[in-house]
Amino acid sequence: MPANIGRILRRATLACLLMLLAGLAPVMAADTPTVLITGASRGIGLELARQYADRGWHVIATARDPARAAALREIAASHERVHIEQLDVTDFASVDALAAKYRGKPIDVLLNNAGISGNVDVQVFGRLDYAVYDEVHAVNVLGPLKMAEAFLDHVAASDQKKIISITSTQGSITQTNGGNLFYRSSKASLNMVMRTLALELKKRGITVGLVSPGFVKTDFTRGIDLPIMITPEQSAAAVIKVIDGYTLDQAGTFMRHTGQVAPW
Repeated sequence: MPANIGRILRRATLACLLMLLAGLAPVMAADTPTVLITGASRGIGLELARQYADRGWHVIATARDPARAAALREIAASHERVHIEQLDVTDFASVDALAAKYRGKPIDVLLNNAGISGNVDVQVFGRLDYAVYDEVHAVNVLGPLKMAEAFLDHVAASDQKKIISITSTQGSITQTNGGNLFYRSSKASLNMVMRTLALELKKRGITVGLVSPGFVKTDFTRGIDLPIMITPEQSAAAVIKVIDGYTLDQAGTFMRHTGQVAPW
């Protein structure tokens, strides 16, 4: 074989190898826990990513548009164990693709944080926008369910084996005071889905939990300023503490950020 042809073939092989490696998951130390956080570009999700990163965890932080997630990119730039992935939880093909990318990688905590409230103006009975209802339900209920299904093996292979969904006390049926029909019902549905899943997966040693993050000052609550409100930093710290203490015996329990059980 002529020398120049040999060089061409070697370069082509190397190029193909580099292309393949580009699509693989980052190499992660086996002795360091991993958390996957959806909706990590802002608010509570961003702060959860920051605080888990500060603890030295591997953080797989997803965002619908990483190019616009400047604050998340800053965290990744200063924490080598933070990996940003593009993901829309309502795009099931992309969820499956991400699960395939991380196939064989244990995920200690799958943290379903992505959620939307929907425009409150179209959640008033008599002028309901059912297209918005479909969107809220898809993000808040179907997305977490699909994530749990797609990443089940990753969680099962980990040490901590936790699937945690960020819910809301607005999903409490016994405490509802009206308003936000779409958001409230989506969180009530999420609670039932995860409660049911908790019973099914408990026999595999997997803890499925629900945590309400408190009344937090985020884009969700723009324009509201009450003394009982907390910052994303306070909320994330409290949520992580609850997740740390969440045991298999508590699987399916609706927990407040304070560690207290919330009413259904």
